[in-house]
Parts: sequence; C-alpha cells; structure tokens
Amino acid sequence: MPDLLDPASLDLAADPELGPLLAACPDIAPLRFRDGESLVTEGEDSQDLYIVRKGSLVVEKALPDGTARPLAQIECSAASPAIIGEMAYFGALRRTATVRAVGACQALHLRPAHLDAIMAGFPGLTRILCRQFTARLKEANEELRDLRARFHLAPERRMAQAGEVIFAAGTPADAVFQLAMGAVRFDGPDGSKVLRAEDLPGGFLGLEAFLRNRPHTSTATAAEGCFLAVIGADRRGAFLRSYPELILHVLGT
Repeated sequence: MPDLLDPASLDLAADPELGPLLAACPDIAPLRFRDGESLVTEGEDSQDLYIVRKGSLVVEKALPDGTARPLAQIECSAASPAIIGEMAYFGALRRTATVRAVGACQALHLRPAHLDAIMAGFPGLTRILCRQFTARLKEANEELRDLRARFHLAPERRMAQAGEVIFAAGTPADAVFQLAMGAVRFDGPDGSKVLRAEDLPGGFLGLEAFLRNRPHTSTATAAEGCFLAVIGADRRGAFLRSYPELILHVLGT
C-alpha cells in the first residue's frame, strides 16, 4: 500500500497551479508508491486517477502465459508530470494495462470529479490532460485496428413521433442519440431551443451527459418526426475510440 505524504512536503514551486488545486480540492491525497507497487492494474474497473510528479513508471500488458510485456516507460517530474488512469473519468471502463512504480514515485490521488475542477479552472493541467486523452485514444485506435468487430458500435434505429420525449432531465444518460432526420426541442436551465443535426456536435443528443456518465440536464422532445441512431452505454468504450476529436472538443467546452 502506498504511504500518505504530508502536503507540506510537496514541491509546489515547480507548478503554480498545484497549490490552488490542492486548496480547491483538499480531499486529493498525496501518496508515495514504493518500487514495484501498482498504481492501476489491468482488468480492474476502479476510478482512481493519479498525477505522478516524481519517479519512473512502467506500463505492462499481460500475456497468455502469465508473463507481462512492457509497453512503455514513463519518466515523471514536477515540471513534466503524467496523468495515470485518466480513462476512469468516462465511467466503468476496465483498465487495459498495469502501471507500476519503478523505484519510489510521488503521486496525487484523484477521483473523476477532480478532473472537472481541473478543466474548470486550471488550464495548464487541462492541457496535460487533453494531451493524455489524445495519446490514449490514438494508442487504443492503433492497437485495436485489427479488432474492429469487437468495437462495433451496433446502433439501434429509432423513430420518434412529434411530441415524444427522447430523454428527460434528471434521467441517467445510458445511451447517446444521433439525429439523422428531424428536429428536437431541448428544455433546460438555459431555456428552450429547437435544433437539427447540423446544430449538434456530430449530430449527437445528450453527448456530454453520456461522456461524463451523468444524468441529463435537459429534456429532449421530438419537435417533429425524427429518425435516430441509439448507442447504448455498453458501447461507451467503442464510442470513445471512434470519436476522439469530437470527445475532446465537447469536454473542452
């Protein structure tokens, strides 16, 4: 188990955003991992994230014979930190590799909600996070290009009549909807508006709630007859790998 560090022992001078982040999120825990300890383990579905500010890491993939294949080694410092486990932000996605400490490592233990705080008020850390998202999604696309069938989105088709509620505010975003034809009225905190496919990111309804795995903040009602493609939450991983640029755009707004 990693050791809990005194926040006063951290080198805050190298990153002007770190002190304000810890002040805004006092539940972020500074940790020290010993040599060989795992930050994340392949196959688990935890939502732990880490900003690693000191030390070295090795990324490994399990092989069928029980051994592990090293994929990468990451050198971390206060001036060049790494974010580990960032895909947990999107919900219950199982880890695709194990990340272990090589020697002692210093890290900040975060939960997905802390990334909201980072993206809301810490541009430097947000840039690091976006680079990590881009790299992770690119790696996933390259590694899984030959396994397309496994990640097929398999959307369902749905017709919605005028006046039919597609999703309601406060309900879980257990699917994302792509509008192919028609118009949809959104009623939410910012009022009411009618949008067509060209007015929506990629033509998708409820995209931000789906990506953040949160309830919808508005109600979507068919303003006229609509034709929709519906992608369920069980295909969230496939969706992330299929639309990396769209996802980064939506989460960055």
